[in-house]
Amino acid sequence: MSTTARASDRATGHDGPGEERDRAPDRGTAGSQAGPGALPARRAVGLVARREISSRMRTRSFVLSTLGLLLGLAAYALIVVVARDGPARVGVEPEASALRPALAAVAEEADGFEFVSVGGGRTDRLLRDGEFSAMIGGGAGGRFTLSVEHEADEDLLAVVRAAVAEERTTRELERAGVDPLELRQRVASATVEVDALDPSGNSAAEQFALILASTGLLYSFFVLYGIMLAQGVVEEKTSRVVELLLSTIRPWQLLAGKLIGVAVVGLTQLVLLGGAAVALAQGAGTVTLPTAVGGTLVTLGVWFLLGFFLFAAMLAAAAARVSRQEDLQGVAQPVMLLITTPFVLGLALLSKNAHDPLIEWLSLVPPLSPILMPARMLLGTAPVWQIILSLALAVAALAATTRLAGRMYANSVLRSGSRVPLAEALRLR
Repeated sequence: MSTTARASDRATGHDGPGEERDRAPDRGTAGSQAGPGALPARRAVGLVARREISSRMRTRSFVLSTLGLLLGLAAYALIVVVARDGPARVGVEPEASALRPALAAVAEEADGFEFVSVGGGRTDRLLRDGEFSAMIGGGAGGRFTLSVEHEADEDLLAVVRAAVAEERTTRELERAGVDPLELRQRVASATVEVDALDPSGNSAAEQFALILASTGLLYSFFVLYGIMLAQGVVEEKTSRVVELLLSTIRPWQLLAGKLIGVAVVGLTQLVLLGGAAVALAQGAGTVTLPTAVGGTLVTLGVWFLLGFFLFAAMLAAAAARVSRQEDLQGVAQPVMLLITTPFVLGLALLSKNAHDPLIEWLSLVPPLSPILMPARMLLGTAPVWQIILSLALAVAALAATTRLAGRMYANSVLRSGSRVPLAEALRLR
């Protein structure tokens, strides 16, 4: 008998190759009693975790996918910056030169316009050649004209009208013997405080981008690395490697080490992509992020770990019930539904109304909270007490779920052949 076969028989409790492999051991949990050379629990978990980290981070797929995603983010930011239109150039003819001071004052508060002095007589050619978006000219009786090729921009028209009103007011004040500068200082001293209901400063499109980025990124990582872990469990079970491992360490140690190792790999890639996305968003000025963005990113990392351990433990336990990759989809589908549901709800409800009471309550309940609460945090709509409560509930759910997942894993991982029934996998031995 080969060394592998002898180790397999010791791990499964079989006396020889003629015994039924699909039968669970008679005493205790499968593999729960490690041999005399068993490693200490902490060292065993650490060895398995380091093995997972080393083997996965050195793969070509991990390196190429990380570099590809980083390059994709950089290319997107470059396209946004390049595609962003510069300020519209507006010509000011000599007849309207009196408007220059007022235009300069108004233009400081209205971005997107650049006023340039031009010589008269070339209005039509400059507009048709596209050198200027509009031309401001003077007329009789202190009237001014705004010449455009097709239609006047509403924002530009508002700026010009404000400048004309400013110029007319200044002239009338000087005629009445009132110092315009002193009057402006008195007017400026009367301020109005702004009380914004939603101080995020983002438009609807920017809010949707934040929702899609946060929920989509977490959803993708939960699915990608959860399925990766589940496939690894089935692969080790098919190749009989798990039987050799469980001759030295306990099933829960093997499962814990695999979860920690894959989580570190996923968190590393998430931090790289999330940090790059934040840096590019702030550099390009495309989205207004929360003030304490550093603390928000740390909290997002905590949510990733909670969500990953919650979902990945269930996927690993489900994968231990089958012995072929072809059967993995059937047992993993219920867990995938738990991951997909909060992603779909987040896009549908948060993009419609981020303050909807329904989304507030759903974001407190695991397994919805690992995806919904981070999105609300980025939008700035989640109060501190809700974040703390959702974290506490997620930790409690994680403790209960990992206990059940560990039992399923231990009862199923050494059972080859047909799918292990769910009731048998959950049985307390």
